[in-house]
Amino acid sequence: MMVPMQYGDVPLDNHFFERNFKSLKTSGSPSQDLPEILSEKISVIATYSGQPTLRFENILLHSSYDPEKEAHRFAEKLQVGARVCLYGFGLGYHLDTILDKIGPDGYLLAIELNPDILTAALTLRDQTGIFEDRRFHLIFGSDETEVSREISHEMERVTRDHADQLEVLFHAPSFKCIPASFPALTNALEVLLLERRFPAIFGNLEKANYSLNREIITGSPGINVLKNSQKGRPGILVSAGPSLDLILPYLHRMQKEFLIACVDTAFPILVKNNIQPDHVFSLDPQIDSAGHFVDFPAGKTRLVFTPTANHNVLKLFSGERYVVYKEGHSLSMDNESAMKEKGTTRAGGSVACLGLDMMIHFGCDPIFLAGQDCAFSGNRYYSSHSKFNNQLQSKIIRTTPLGKLHHDKALEKKQLAVQCTQGNPLVTDQVMYSYLRTLEHIIQANPGTRVFNLYSHGAEIEHAPVLGSANEIKRRAFMPTI
Repeated sequence: MMVPMQYGDVPLDNHFFERNFKSLKTSGSPSQDLPEILSEKISVIATYSGQPTLRFENILLHSSYDPEKEAHRFAEKLQVGARVCLYGFGLGYHLDTILDKIGPDGYLLAIELNPDILTAALTLRDQTGIFEDRRFHLIFGSDETEVSREISHEMERVTRDHADQLEVLFHAPSFKCIPASFPALTNALEVLLLERRFPAIFGNLEKANYSLNREIITGSPGINVLKNSQKGRPGILVSAGPSLDLILPYLHRMQKEFLIACVDTAFPILVKNNIQPDHVFSLDPQIDSAGHFVDFPAGKTRLVFTPTANHNVLKLFSGERYVVYKEGHSLSMDNESAMKEKGTTRAGGSVACLGLDMMIHFGCDPIFLAGQDCAFSGNRYYSSHSKFNNQLQSKIIRTTPLGKLHHDKALEKKQLAVQCTQGNPLVTDQVMYSYLRTLEHIIQANPGTRVFNLYSHGAEIEHAPVLGSANEIKRRAFMPTI
């Protein structure tokens, strides 16, 4: 049921809505599927600064103190000339600030899938300055396929000559408000945004890797042959986050009963600790990925790689290799027959997301996540055993301790607050947050597979309960499914 909107005790008319809606239509953006009154899911709140904010169900969209000041912090790291792709219109506060920051040659592409929030934005504030700005384009609608197609088209257009100026942002509260009527986009939007960034920034690198990998791709079996090969076997997916330090001492004695797989950054950590994983996953096109395989024998480990993974990884890895295509990737679409033959994944962005998707594909149940913090836990980005940590240690001087180096690394990107498994707020950045959300969507989309989070002090992963004892892990691993 729809109800007329009130701001405090004062009913609001449609003055803003009509003017904004007319401006939106004039700007060339689609204008369908917008209710003219607010849903009962919306609560309008007066802030201390006098500007309105709102709550959608239980999610506060902007600061209840000063939304404009909050918006300035959101956009403070943007540079003049930036080409911004943003999810989350909200009430437009941060859009105003972004347009101010990027200057006359910048561009802002905004995506909003919640019609109730967009209606609130059109009703509560004057948005005509945004809609009539030649540097702005809004994507919204009710059809997943159409919206996805428009996002892809606009990203390619926007970045065609400005790849090095691309910034992909999302407004975290808005992101939590994507309607249930968008299950595919909810699962894929973070990945879609990140992967549309990859061709823009690393496009030539990806193409070069694909060309150099072609012979190995052709000669390698695909992940289709591994479908349900580990059905019913418990599996552990190892990443290189700080929480890996807590579980690492126990992994060695778990090898016989568990399938152990890892992301490429964790591979040298496991091998150095006499743990030979069953599978390792790699998708990054950059040369840094190869460093994880130098001087570390493949042994029994199988490599699962994407066609655009760094070609040096495939050269260095002497064991069995299995290829998986990324669904929707332009290079995959150009090789549709091979894609169908070898097998595909929808997971992307983070190699951990690929790893989880593949372990579900293998038929593992339950799956235990190790070192998957998705946050700056313990004031660190990575495990103390990681290559990154070792690189930072080499930079330590008396006045710059290791903790500060980790902290400085965290400040390089925009920070967000997430719920920690220990109950307290925890800092993450927007990239790790998108990986967190993707992991959650993968888990949600596969309710038949149990997923647990091992010994974690990182971000809380929905539908992945935390286990903190060896007995509990064993009990969960070998307990019959209900």
